[in-house]
Amino acid sequence: MRKLNFLCSELSGTGGTETVLIKVLNHLVNNYEITLTLSNIPEEKEWLEKIDTRVKINMFRGKGNISKLLFILRSFLFEKNTDYISLSPKMVLLGSKIKKFLNKKYQVISWFHLSLATQDVFDTQNTLPYADGHLAISDINKRELLKMGIGEEYIRLIYNPIEKEEILPKVFENSKELNVFYAGRIELGTPKNLRELLNGINKIENIHLDIYGGGNDLEKSMKLVNDLGIDSKVTWHGWSSELWREIVERPDALIMTSNSEGFPMIMLESISRGIPVITSNFDGYDSILKENINGYSYELGNIESMKNAIEKLREDRLSPEKIRDSIKKFYSDSYFRKLDKSIEYFISCKK
Repeated sequence: MRKLNFLCSELSGTGGTETVLIKVLNHLVNNYEITLTLSNIPEEKEWLEKIDTRVKINMFRGKGNISKLLFILRSFLFEKNTDYISLSPKMVLLGSKIKKFLNKKYQVISWFHLSLATQDVFDTQNTLPYADGHLAISDINKRELLKMGIGEEYIRLIYNPIEKEEILPKVFENSKELNVFYAGRIELGTPKNLRELLNGINKIENIHLDIYGGGNDLEKSMKLVNDLGIDSKVTWHGWSSELWREIVERPDALIMTSNSEGFPMIMLESISRGIPVITSNFDGYDSILKENINGYSYELGNIESMKNAIEKLREDRLSPEKIRDSIKKFYSDSYFRKLDKSIEYFISCKK
């Protein structure tokens, strides 16, 4: 059986990337021998328990950059008949250099999960072009890869997968109060931009916000809510590994005020349950959002524009069935067909 090793760095255990990894690894393990290599111990480990037991998990437990480098090097040097799918740009570069220097025959495929247009954490310009192929999670990332001079034949746009779920029940259809929720890291600034969300809630009447998540800015965010005098309009639920077991009644909307996103799984998760989305117009939002069908966008940084989008939602009451059907191309059957073809294409094109 052919082998694939997924290379990951700095996963927290609470993000959308982990959600996608679970689905992808559990699918591919039926056709490949799968290894998941983690260069850190995630803060939250519950997601690892959802991975098929046939997947081998290698986790770096040592200390220091030299030890970590040796840990990754072993994957490239000693594994046989293995191709690599890397979520880490640095590991793409490392694997490519070793391949060239030692005349190895494996393929290194990049699968980057942040927005290439806005992120400034990784040196993608000088790392990703070394990959033998690229799995793009968004139209934006495909565009940015092309800008790097990578040929279109080396890029496959696959997006991210989501299950088609049952539409959540709505208990109070005619309630005057709009119930919206946010789920994700608690960051007042970039990229989640919760300061804008909380300032917006302060300006809007008859609205209640449920917040699911944790992060370094939790205490500051709670203080801001108190300072704005909107404690009665906000409920804090903390982070949950089983979000959709907690949300059992259909909220009026998911709300996002992000400056940037790679490919926000929470948008797909919500829409697949018939929940519309109010979102800032971050670069790439319209890969998922269809105006007046599954939600509304507003101009990033413009509270009045956010208020108008929320009022549209309040007036229109979009159809849950049409909301759910608006993302057919992301549902698992379609996604896994594209993924399987893309991986097969890249690993059969040995350079």
